[in-house]
Amino acid sequence: MKIFFAIPVFCLFAGVSAPGDEAPEEKAVSVILLSATSKIPWEPGIKKPERTFQVVLGFSNPGPGKIIGSRKEGIRLEIRDSTGGGNVPSDYVDFLHARDPEFRMETEDWVPAPDARWVSVKGNMLLVTAEKEVTSEGCLFSMDKEKEERHVVLKGGSLMDDGRQGDAQATLKITRSLNKDSGKINLNVELVSSRMLGICGVTLMKPDGTPVMGKNWSWGYSSGSGGSLSWEWDYRLEPEEKGEIQVLVNYMTELKRIDVPVDLKFGLSGMVRETSRQRKP
Repeated sequence: MKIFFAIPVFCLFAGVSAPGDEAPEEKAVSVILLSATSKIPWEPGIKKPERTFQVVLGFSNPGPGKIIGSRKEGIRLEIRDSTGGGNVPSDYVDFLHARDPEFRMETEDWVPAPDARWVSVKGNMLLVTAEKEVTSEGCLFSMDKEKEERHVVLKGGSLMDDGRQGDAQATLKITRSLNKDSGKINLNVELVSSRMLGICGVTLMKPDGTPVMGKNWSWGYSSGSGGSLSWEWDYRLEPEEKGEIQVLVNYMTELKRIDVPVDLKFGLSGMVRETSRQRKP
């Protein structure tokens, strides 16, 4: 039997005003601490259990756009405590596609020393933001087929390796089945691409532009093998929906990279220091 002792280190803090020669504060993306927790498992017979320290970061983005992802090669963060310990390998997981984006980092077999007064997280994060929502051209699908896929181009929806905006290639897939209990149609819509995208959703319409009768009841996002990304939406449509439907993708354009320095310091019972602001381009 394994028991985990989780020691939370959480608090709120106020941001620091940007110096006069930096970008206006109202346009800057800043990093904030959401939580920090030491996890120390206990298991009979195990003298030195693996310990981990998890830090969850959030983002304040007062600008008109939204954060849609990060560049892995631009994530350089160090965790240390007041005794000098730390700077150990960490695993990163980001949830930047979510409505409230988060970035989680967890150390490998390290927690702050018992006599540590504070912990710091310092470094840089290279994020990708987008400002304008647009809609793609419609892809036509037959409601008589169980499975079908179409190629779609999301104009201006991707950021090239050299930082320029470009078009994104993606694939739309639909899977149709009949719900025998309700008599309604279960429709799964999946969008797959190898590029980082700011996907907002999809719109279902009839060929004449009128809305499809049905309800979206779930959606999901996942990363697959080979660097592919996928977004899924499940719909329950009325049995009268026959013939053809159009699927349009709602996505973000005007993408750009921003370099956000991180300089957070928090006590084991409260925040000691904070900050981190987007650097002026």
